[in-house]
This record gives sequence, structure tokens and C-alpha cells, in this order.
Amino acid sequence: MPTTTIETPVDDVRYHRRVAKELSFWWRREGVDVNHVITRFVPLAGERVYSGPFPLSGPPYALVHCVVSAERDGAFKRGYARHVRSVLGPEVPPDRVFVSFQPTDPTDHFTPGSAAWADDLVEEHR
Repeated sequence: MPTTTIETPVDDVRYHRRVAKELSFWWRREGVDVNHVITRFVPLAGERVYSGPFPLSGPPYALVHCVVSAERDGAFKRGYARHVRSVLGPEVPPDRVFVSFQPTDPTDHFTPGSAAWADDLVEEHR
């Protein structure tokens, strides 16, 4: 379940929906069911983020953290980072988008409907 967390001072639900839609469609083109794609927005006040000792002021920016399968290679991650940078604009200029990746083992990702919870449900009903 790929998860993208976007921290940005841009706080507009229409913008969030547009970005989430574009990111979900990208994943769908990569063969991932869009129901398994999570995009999360976290509001971020500009005066709380620093580049070195300097506050990130001026045009809006985005700190983007992506959790993806450890099997995804560098070319895949670069492609997704480019797409993220593209869809965050024009509200966030491309040179104000910071993207990082956290590779994870897909078997360590438990969703509400995953088989990993089946034992818990059986125990709860005993």
C-alpha cells in the first residue's frame, strides 16, 4: 500500500483532492489498485520549518515522504518524485518540493482487510 504524506502550508481541500487524484492515477498506471493508495496532507506553518538556520519563507513548499515497497528501484522512485513535483504545481513551485522515500517490506503493511487481522477477529469473537 503506497503511502504519500505531503506536508505543506497550502491548505485547500480542492488542491488536496486534485493532487490525490493525480497521484492515485499514476499508481494505477503502475498496476496498483487505487483503493490501496494513500495520500495524506499535513498542514505545516512556514515559520516552523528551517533550511539550516533559515526559515523556509517565501513561496509555498512541500515536504513529501513516500512509503513504497523495498522492491521499487531508483528509476521508479525518481519517476514518482518527478510526478509528485509536477502535480504539486503550480501552487508549489518545483524547486520548493522535497521528496524522500522509505522502502518497506509489503508484508509488514497491514490494512483493515488484510489476512493478518483474521486471527485477531477470530479471537475477539470467542
